[in-house]
Amino acid sequence: MNMASIFEKTHQLPTIPKVVQELIDSFNQEDVDISSIAKKVALDQVLTAKVLRLANSAHYGASRTIGSVDDAVVILGFNSLRTLVIASGITGSFNAIPGFDTAAFWKHCLHSAAIAKWLAKHGTKKLNQELAFTAGLMHGIGQLLIHIAYPKESATLHKTDGIGSLEDRIKLEQAAIGIDHAQVGAELAKRWNFPLHIQQAIALYATPTAPEAAEALYAQLTHLAVFLATGIEQENIEEKLKTEFPAAVAEVFSFNSGMIEAALSDLKALAHDMDGLL
Repeated sequence: MNMASIFEKTHQLPTIPKVVQELIDSFNQEDVDISSIAKKVALDQVLTAKVLRLANSAHYGASRTIGSVDDAVVILGFNSLRTLVIASGITGSFNAIPGFDTAAFWKHCLHSAAIAKWLAKHGTKKLNQELAFTAGLMHGIGQLLIHIAYPKESATLHKTDGIGSLEDRIKLEQAAIGIDHAQVGAELAKRWNFPLHIQQAIALYATPTAPEAAEALYAQLTHLAVFLATGIEQENIEEKLKTEFPAAVAEVFSFNSGMIEAALSDLKALAHDMDGLL
């Protein structure tokens, strides 16, 4: 099995709304017609409803109620609107997949995204918060594609007890199907024209201490966000901070376990605010 065999099954792969693709493309553009894009978003009622629900959540802390896409642009700014629309569009593009808990998967990705944005804001590297959010959202999308293309093999992998670390999962996937979800997700991001930073984050988030990840700051940030999201979801984050905290990765952004522990209540609230998108 190889990359081509997965993407040959194009009839099974998701198609994202045209306006979402335009917003992804806008990452790489200097001049963006914000008014035109806002009008296109507003024409999609389902997309607009999701965007406004999240825009009015505590996550964004708007100074007043946001009642329209135009309001969202004015109050939150175009970059935040873009992030919301992309998140809404991508999570809504995948139908239910037999044998795969799509809702739980996207919940984890959204939690990771919210935490990644917080880390980007508070870390010393001051990375772009919207890119960090998008990288967190997309980090595991290759798992979906593998399951769509090879449901039997994927189901067997998901039943494996004690998979352990992300690196262990990558090795299992490589052994079982000859390719891993980080590679597949990065290829999808490339085909969808996401910025290189996001492609790198998806490709390397599971192996943040590998030599090729040394300059891939968004990959390292995403790794830390996924670690925290997982601990919050499993309700054992306090223990994981003591026993499994990826200190070397966190140190890149001048975080330590004590700082993260002090911020846990905020991180939990930010993560769960994302549930409104599902």
